[in-house]
Amino acid sequence: MAGGGSSAGPPVSPGPDPETGLYPGQSAPLATLTSTDQGGVVAIGAALALVFALISMLIRFYVRTQFQRSVGSPDDVASAAAMIFFVIQSGLVFGQVGQGLGKAINDVTPDGLVALQKSEYASDIFYLLSIWLTKLSIVYLFIRLSPDRNHKRAARACLALTTVFSFVSVVVTCVRCNYSRPWLFINQQCPDMLARWQATAALDIIAEAALFAVAAYMTQGLKTSASKKSIVLIAFSLRFLVTIPILLRLLYLSNEIFSPDPTLDGVMTTICTQIHIAYAIIATTIPCLRPFMSALNTHYGGPKEAKVSSGGKLSKLTGGSGSNSDSSKKQPETFEAGYDLDEITPAGADIESQVEKPRPTARHWDYDRSAYRAEVMSTGGGDAGSTQSNDSQKMVISKNTEWHIEYQGEAPGGEKGYHSRTL
Repeated sequence: MAGGGSSAGPPVSPGPDPETGLYPGQSAPLATLTSTDQGGVVAIGAALALVFALISMLIRFYVRTQFQRSVGSPDDVASAAAMIFFVIQSGLVFGQVGQGLGKAINDVTPDGLVALQKSEYASDIFYLLSIWLTKLSIVYLFIRLSPDRNHKRAARACLALTTVFSFVSVVVTCVRCNYSRPWLFINQQCPDMLARWQATAALDIIAEAALFAVAAYMTQGLKTSASKKSIVLIAFSLRFLVTIPILLRLLYLSNEIFSPDPTLDGVMTTICTQIHIAYAIIATTIPCLRPFMSALNTHYGGPKEAKVSSGGKLSKLTGGSGSNSDSSKKQPETFEAGYDLDEITPAGADIESQVEKPRPTARHWDYDRSAYRAEVMSTGGGDAGSTQSNDSQKMVISKNTEWHIEYQGEAPGGEKGYHSRTL
């Protein structure tokens, strides 16, 4: 006999919205990439460049505070200022995306087109100023690291050169065809706009070559091994790779200027601009990465304790043996994470230095005891003497070695059996 009840079927899920094509609970994406709308590409590229630059600045701040125990030098200030200007410039780029950058010009309103050109004009100024500040950071780093007067003169000459070139670049790019409204370039008769940017790029590359020449000049006179010279030179020469986005930007800029759809064809120009600024900021941090990477080295699973110098000049290293007043105290062995460039003595410098190998002593029960002592003295004319490690208030590098010996036999008191002794 059939029952009178009826069973309900499975629930029917609602379909997508006929207008948006989204199901219930779904939200529209921030940007949709189409053949006539590439604004999302600009937003993603600008965001990634900004994130990488911020990470490099955080690494620089960590290295300067945790390893080198100093922050606030002129090169740090210039690098931080470049990062601030980059943040402002990136904000203007994000504003351009909302105003129509990346869209077909027919999809941009006339008011939006004018606002877009104003934002691009302002972002170009912050772009040039950010690049100039990164150059200043490298030059001030040269001045801080080298004690040689000739090196400082070369760095200051490079500082003047980059400042003049940057000022000329800002004037050349800001004074455009329409003097009353210089931000306008779309649908304007401005045949020399590409030539202006080409001159700016040429001055930028010349300034980068000057920075590399100063770095090569400084490393040439260092009294150190060829491997350390090459490391220092490579750390500074990596900045020269900024010429790649500079040249690519010129290539895409020519397409944008002579294109009938500059708002859509200007996407790659903007991305190359962001890459250029981001890498220039990252290049100011590369010379600081050696202490950071040394601290990350765990040495076969055992963490390495970092003890960093204060940046003084190491001029005399002596070794000795015998009893030490603190040798009976067990202390962990410390290592210095990396090395400061200002600790490398230029060739020809009048600094007295000598190295004495530790001499073991033939004392009873103390044949394996050794002690090492580092003495630090100023290279200036006012402090001619050195300070003993136990009494020094300056930078002291010390190493205490402790030996634990277990043996079987007769002790000095005549007692036989197993014995242990800590030296």
